[in-house]
Amino acid sequence: MEPNDVPTDSRQTQLCLIAWIFTGIAILTVMTKLFTTVVIFQRPGWDDLLILLSLFGSIVASALVQASADLGLGRHTVAVASEPGGIDRMVRTKILQVIGYPFNTIAYSLPNVAILILIERLVGRTKTLSLWFLRVVVAIQIFLAFISVVIIFAQCRPTRMLWDQEAKGECWSPDVFNHSSFVVSSFTVLTDLVLAIVPIHAFWKLQLKRQEKLEITFMLGLTFLSAVFTIIKATYLSTFNDRTDPLYNVVTLIIWGLVEQNVVIMAASVPTLRPLIRVFKDKHPMRSAVGYIKSGTGVDPKHSASIAEIPLGDVQHRPEQQIQSSFGQHSSTEELNKMEGALDWDNADLK
Repeated sequence: MEPNDVPTDSRQTQLCLIAWIFTGIAILTVMTKLFTTVVIFQRPGWDDLLILLSLFGSIVASALVQASADLGLGRHTVAVASEPGGIDRMVRTKILQVIGYPFNTIAYSLPNVAILILIERLVGRTKTLSLWFLRVVVAIQIFLAFISVVIIFAQCRPTRMLWDQEAKGECWSPDVFNHSSFVVSSFTVLTDLVLAIVPIHAFWKLQLKRQEKLEITFMLGLTFLSAVFTIIKATYLSTFNDRTDPLYNVVTLIIWGLVEQNVVIMAASVPTLRPLIRVFKDKHPMRSAVGYIKSGTGVDPKHSASIAEIPLGDVQHRPEQQIQSSFGQHSSTEELNKMEGALDWDNADLK
């Protein structure tokens, strides 16, 4: 190919901007969540740890994308190959892509576990079919995500064939990765939808103000957005093993993967920020916050519970037998105590 025929267009800037803009927003959201749970309420939980691990995976994945872009990712393969040392940079770029895949998987999978923990604490830990259904769905999604990582590294023997086209050996058909990735993406979409619909349905059965129901619906419904991005990403999965223009054609897949992982992290973090919003909105903010914390929970005072155990909003008092959720005939005793405790402190504020 003549030098004048080498394509010069590049998507490197677009790739890096999207990577760090969305990762930056996710970092800000998670740091605000941790500030709420660790500093203000001093009640960190397992959901916080899972979100932190997810954020770590997202940051590493974005850093690897940045390093890959510096080597040539986002430019046309023929343009990079025609430069001195271009072939070596292409190989290193593919290695970084393979290394980044597990971190991307961690980033978009663990937040669903955190959301499940949040749902259990907000609605009550009742041993019902709906709650066990959620647990099974999330467990399957995590298992499938793990299998997809195994397939990445097992599809070629030796593994170096993934990045070195001159290496000798055998690889599975690209359809194995494409079909398995499609299954993982499809089930991830199902998981996102289930984790949004079930808790929203539960909270709309509680006696909350309509505005509060809408706020909760918006916060918990962010996983719908993650599902949309997962669907879009799935349409580009075949480009991961593209061999015609691997440095350029894979960019769209990477972009949507970065967007998906950060949006689901934000979706898992935003619902727990509502108590922090109350701190700034209430007439006696800190007293109200303390009211949430000191409300009867029926647990050991030394118990270090997550902020997710705090109700998302006020619930008007009514007889215990009338309080229901989609998880069972009645809310758990623990949840009822928390609701009533919150009311007691709110009433004290009015006095």
